[in-house]
Amino acid sequence: MASKKFTSNLLVSMPYRYGAIPNHDGTLALYEKISSSKDRRGPIYQLRIMNIATGGSYPLRNNFMEVGATWLGDGTNRIAYYDSTYDYMTIQNVDCQTEYNSCRIGGSVKSFRLKPLEDGSIAIVMLGFTDAEGRFCYPRDVKPEHDGMVFDSYRVQEISRYTDKKYSIFYSTLSRSGPDGWEIKQPLHNILAGTKLEPFNNLDLDISQGGITFAAKDLDEKDTSLIYCSSNIYYIQVDSFTTATVHKPEKLGGQDKEPHGYNWNHSPKFSPDGSQIAFYRSPNRICINRLGSPNVTDVFGTATDKGCSLIPMGFEFARDGRSLYMTAEDLGRVGLYKLDLQPGAYPKTLLRDGSVAAFFPFVENNEEKLLVSSSSFVDNSIYRIVNTDGDPTPTLISSVTEHGAKIGLSSKQISEIYFEGGGDYLVHAWMMKPSHFDESRQYPLAILVHGGPRSAWNDAWNWEANPLLWAEKGYIVVAPNITGSTGYGLEFQEAIRDNWGGRPYDDLVKCMDYLETVPNIDINNAVIWGGSYGGYLVNWIQGHPLGRRFKAMISRSGVFDLPTYLLQRDILFNTFDFDGSPLLWENAEGLERYNPARPDLLRKWKTPMLVVHGTHDYRCPLSEALCAFHTLQALGTPSRLLLFRGEGHGSVGGPANKLEYQRQVFAWVNKYTGNADEADVVDDSNTFEDPDIED
Repeated sequence: MASKKFTSNLLVSMPYRYGAIPNHDGTLALYEKISSSKDRRGPIYQLRIMNIATGGSYPLRNNFMEVGATWLGDGTNRIAYYDSTYDYMTIQNVDCQTEYNSCRIGGSVKSFRLKPLEDGSIAIVMLGFTDAEGRFCYPRDVKPEHDGMVFDSYRVQEISRYTDKKYSIFYSTLSRSGPDGWEIKQPLHNILAGTKLEPFNNLDLDISQGGITFAAKDLDEKDTSLIYCSSNIYYIQVDSFTTATVHKPEKLGGQDKEPHGYNWNHSPKFSPDGSQIAFYRSPNRICINRLGSPNVTDVFGTATDKGCSLIPMGFEFARDGRSLYMTAEDLGRVGLYKLDLQPGAYPKTLLRDGSVAAFFPFVENNEEKLLVSSSSFVDNSIYRIVNTDGDPTPTLISSVTEHGAKIGLSSKQISEIYFEGGGDYLVHAWMMKPSHFDESRQYPLAILVHGGPRSAWNDAWNWEANPLLWAEKGYIVVAPNITGSTGYGLEFQEAIRDNWGGRPYDDLVKCMDYLETVPNIDINNAVIWGGSYGGYLVNWIQGHPLGRRFKAMISRSGVFDLPTYLLQRDILFNTFDFDGSPLLWENAEGLERYNPARPDLLRKWKTPMLVVHGTHDYRCPLSEALCAFHTLQALGTPSRLLLFRGEGHGSVGGPANKLEYQRQVFAWVNKYTGNADEADVVDDSNTFEDPDIED
């Protein structure tokens, strides 16, 4: 098959596939896919069923707006999903297209989980909209008399929305009603009624035969430090999922605050027998609580004591309850590992190729396997089966780009470099070259700075700052994992503390010094892009000598005035990022130290800059972009402001907006590097064809 040229248009037209979820016997998988309409005015949603043996698939639902499509889990091939347009829960048998039943729930659902019970019914636990009295309802049923919003806590906004809409955790049962129908038993029961607990996240909960575990914030805690992402794990006993419980939520033991203010506990999971609850405890622990015990066990501690640098991310119990499967960042990748729950255990690598995004256990011929969804720099979606014991070679089911071949990319374009950082340590970076690379010429340089700051450039697909798209447009790209990056040990990650503009800046200076010696790089023709924390760092660089080494800069969703920014954003950093306090009246000197808006630095903002922001970004508020742009304009520095109306933090939504973002970004940097990008002309024929094989 002849490959297409990887352009902005091709990137935007590519489909996005969510993690594939296997059925009970591993023969079928359910997944959601989003692709662009031909006119790029909006996305097309599909719910699809895939034959795991052949990789073939077919659409189950087109143009759906469902929430949480999942298998019923009762040993059949029935699925359940919530239709957010018509407020129905739908049960559908994928083996029989005519078996299709819907039942009204009586309120608005944000997410839900299911658990088959021993009596044949199915427990359903959902995050649902609630009125002031704690009743499950629809937002339209709560009709305010005015547009005023009243808040009594710090949490006014969150990412891109106001927090005036309240949600709680409700439960009931889903069961057969007659020969063909299904019903959800009414009323639904609110487990947070009468408490000051608020759900922490959409799906931060799990169900056992006798109870529910969940992560929540306690709004009644008088925490003067306003902890960032503060949450705890709770358990509530449920004697029957058809009646209201008489028990109250109980906070699990062993969740005292960590040094530097960490108090982020999330992702609780029951062991297969329901006797234990495992949960993630930041910054790098997986803890297990045996119900009824006041203590927790740090199951990853035995591994880290033996010198393991992995920091776990997601995890699941193995079906025997004696092991955990987990993902962890490791040197620019997200691998999959197995950790036995016994003293002296060390993680066993199951997959370390690209970056794992999701995985789901299933049983085939009495052998447990994992259906793994991942991506890489050259492929935006890969589905594979991974054996948990024995054969280490994964079985490929589906690759959207055929490992880059369908879009003209190859892993041969990618290399890894290490350079000395700002201190006695090495910094890892990815380097990308164009597919049409010519050894006899020099190329302009593009430095891409990731957000976070506790994040990393992993071998994973990126929809916004895609390094290989930059390469295909004629740049040699370097994506460095500077101080604060995850996947290089806890010490390197936590060195960002009170060091936002220190070591990371020094690392980038050293990076540019190193690249001066790399063949084919025109070091005097360089540009830099940074998003979120990376946008902050670009603003910081503007006021320093490093800023003069770039022909042009792009600050995406960045930070301008650090002290006031910390009070404007939706959640407040605690002392684990800044010594002393994140409050300017308590730590004015400390916060001003790394403030891009210091007057002595602003006068030096002379490098042409494109400022990009979403108008509904509450993590890094719009005022940060306006201040940066107005500063550049007042100084007479060539500058442009690109705003996306209604967009939040971190990414641009919608095909047309994505394409315009890419067009503006490359028009800006090409103007100052003199790079001639023949692919910058929109080519409607260069779009991605649907990779799904119809089964």
